[in-house]
Amino acid sequence: MKIGIDASRANKQNKTGVEWYSYHLIQELKKITPADIQVLLYTNEKLQGGLENCPSNFKERVLNWPPKYLWTQIRLALELFLNPPDALFVPAHTIPFWPITRKTKVYVTVHDVGFKRYPNLYKKIQYYYHDLTMKVIKRRADKIITISDFSKQEIMDLYGVKAEKIVVISLGYDREKYNQDVVVSHDILTKYKITQPYVLYVGRLEKKKNIGNLVKAFAYAKASNHDLKLVLAGNAGNEYEVIKNIIAEHKLENEIILPGYIAEVDLPAVIKMAEVFMFPTLYEGFGLPILQAMAVGTPVITSDIEPHRSISGGCAVLVNPKNSKYMAQQINKIIKDWEFASDLKSAGLDRVQSFSWSKTAQDTLAVIK
Repeated sequence: MKIGIDASRANKQNKTGVEWYSYHLIQELKKITPADIQVLLYTNEKLQGGLENCPSNFKERVLNWPPKYLWTQIRLALELFLNPPDALFVPAHTIPFWPITRKTKVYVTVHDVGFKRYPNLYKKIQYYYHDLTMKVIKRRADKIITISDFSKQEIMDLYGVKAEKIVVISLGYDREKYNQDVVVSHDILTKYKITQPYVLYVGRLEKKKNIGNLVKAFAYAKASNHDLKLVLAGNAGNEYEVIKNIIAEHKLENEIILPGYIAEVDLPAVIKMAEVFMFPTLYEGFGLPILQAMAVGTPVITSDIEPHRSISGGCAVLVNPKNSKYMAQQINKIIKDWEFASDLKSAGLDRVQSFSWSKTAQDTLAVIK
């Protein structure tokens, strides 16, 4: 059997949620895929960051001929036409629009369909492309993998996909990097110009991540914690200028730290040294940063939405993401109530033991084989 996997997202240098999912899944599949199954890793440039280290049944397939853009729709589509595998697995939502031979079974991971539920949170070009892609996936995929029961229901409700076509497989987290033994390093904070004490958000800085209300919550919390800083770690996204305007309106330019993308090698320590980890997003399919924060023992405040309730399992503080004053109250409670914070830490450390990339890979391979 020959399986082709789109490794282009996993091969990005600066990874966020979907890219890390792709990366860790491929790395775990290398460990468990039987030797008689050949796996081709399709990529737009040479594999790096450990992806290039492959067992004998895994092969790199670099598709780097012109044109440079529309890699999935042109280069990957042509490769699948000329050299069709028995199965194609795309871990990041997008498959070629060009018809894929029926001899190839197609498996796609759809992380969420937030663009359909809240189109106003996306640029129009993003919405139309994702919507068209989802319609192609509905028509062509043999199975759709998604990351939570919530996302499964959303796919069914918004695109009319039958339940039996969708398989739910939870995400994991990197247990080697995110654990209680993470070394606290103030040199890392100096590197990113971060000062303590601080509350932390990690992710893209855009409207759908609810950064505006998080900034307002910080403004309320700071009134009784004068030394407190807010660290917004991540790259700028949709309507970033609106976020900067909110920061300016509250005169918090010197109180909010914008370090940009924090390297994965440094991120566990930055999370561990935070007073509170904030993830009050408006819509998610899962919420991987919640696991990472709990795994290093940092108390978590997150949105009271279904995926986050399922992930946290009662081990995080759940808030209405639009109620900035209540968010601020919970920040202050964690900072001032040592026993409450300690209970959250212990509960979170126990909770994350239920998640691993190894299990994610085992369940995924069982679907594809």
